[in-house]
Amino acid sequence: MNDEVRPDAGSQTLARGLRALALIGEASRPVTVPALAAELGIHRSMAYRLVRTLEQFGFVERSAGGTLAVGTRLAGIARNVARDLQSAAMPELLDVANELDVTAFLVAYDGEAAVTLVSAEPHHASATVGQRPGTRHPIDRGAPGRVIRSQLDPVGHPPARYEESRDEVIEGLTAVSVPLVVPAGRPASISALYLSSRTVDVDAVVVRIESASRRIAAALR
Repeated sequence: MNDEVRPDAGSQTLARGLRALALIGEASRPVTVPALAAELGIHRSMAYRLVRTLEQFGFVERSAGGTLAVGTRLAGIARNVARDLQSAAMPELLDVANELDVTAFLVAYDGEAAVTLVSAEPHHASATVGQRPGTRHPIDRGAPGRVIRSQLDPVGHPPARYEESRDEVIEGLTAVSVPLVVPAGRPASISALYLSSRTVDVDAVVVRIESASRRIAAALR
């Protein structure tokens, strides 16, 4: 998370609540209130009050063991995020997944990291490689991130036709990514993900996901 948010930039309480939600939702292991307090740099009593408020509004759920998870209300809101983009992308991603026998996914920039918005897996594959929506990684790692980085800083990182990463974000997986041009200039990419042990015609993959990218962009106009 970005720790540079200052109280005079807005509501300190709201900023803490939003940061708490991000910490809970993005944690790689279960988070407790004491751990959350430590991450936020606040007293435990304040963290408990914050969590109770988030619970009351359905944004956070607390297990019997005291661990925290994002609540169902937040999940409902998330379904509406970039709905037009996801609706336009899903049919194209499914076609790519089935034609190339890969996991196809759309990644966008959330202001801090590359985030998977939607993904599709082939219908009749003996083994698939999942890419869960909501997965985040830095824009200087992995093919999707570097495609987005080039859109954000084309001078410092000149755009390439495509980016490829092997065993970089997740061991054993290769990603091939191309830019996606969406309204308002939001950085995004379309990617194919497959086992690094496979023999794949990368040029053919690039041509196919470029076609999908153009179709998605056209559907959004």
